[in-house]
Amino acid sequence: MPSIAVVTATWNAAATLPALFETLKVQSLQNFEWVVVDGASTDGSVALLDVFARQFDWVKWSSDPDFGFYDALNKGLRRIRAPLYVVVGADDRLAPDALANYVTLAQSSGADVILADVSIEGQRRGGFKPGRGWLGHPAVFRGSHSVGMAIRTALHHRFGEYSSRFPLLADGLLLKTMVRARDVRFLQADFIAGDFSRRGMTGRRKAQVLAETWQIQLLTERHPVLQTLLFLGKLMLRMPAVIHEARANRFRT
Repeated sequence: MPSIAVVTATWNAAATLPALFETLKVQSLQNFEWVVVDGASTDGSVALLDVFARQFDWVKWSSDPDFGFYDALNKGLRRIRAPLYVVVGADDRLAPDALANYVTLAQSSGADVILADVSIEGQRRGGFKPGRGWLGHPAVFRGSHSVGMAIRTALHHRFGEYSSRFPLLADGLLLKTMVRARDVRFLQADFIAGDFSRRGMTGRRKAQVLAETWQIQLLTERHPVLQTLLFLGKLMLRMPAVIHEARANRFRT
């Protein structure tokens, strides 16, 4: 049985998959599985995955149409055998000891979620502040869901899969729900798990991120009026970026 699974959702990621594959090949822990759920790519990703799988038996992949990132992640979760998993994007990178560190800490501490730091554009990011939940999940989890968290697979039997209601931030709802449960054990670890890329959809859909964060707060916090006021304040602060994004999207269409 693999000790940990790396779950990757891909779509037309042929340009970045090889670099991620190279970081997996050099992991100090080799008792893992890489479960790749491809969304019917047309750019050569499928051919690459086939080549990878012929080289290493820890590569498991499939390619079928899906309904977005979290739908693909849920498909991957149903296929993994490992008791622990980490989500890694096709354009992310893992440090050589990342998987070994996650497994060692999970086994020695008994924690349900191991939180590591990540490197974002050369800057180290991390931290766990559960008392700041009223500000939103980004204030609680200062690192990243992708690369920076190893989660016990069994937690999904209790809390369910990633919600289809939130196309960009379903991880935020899951994590806030686990924090509110109070008996889920989180461990903040002192190592950098790898490089997290900001080129994903959350970096390009600022208005939707704000709206989904507000909805998650309404579901996980007690004071809806306060959460609405916070949402309006964030919207005002980020209005120039939101307007710029809307104009850019209009010109693309």
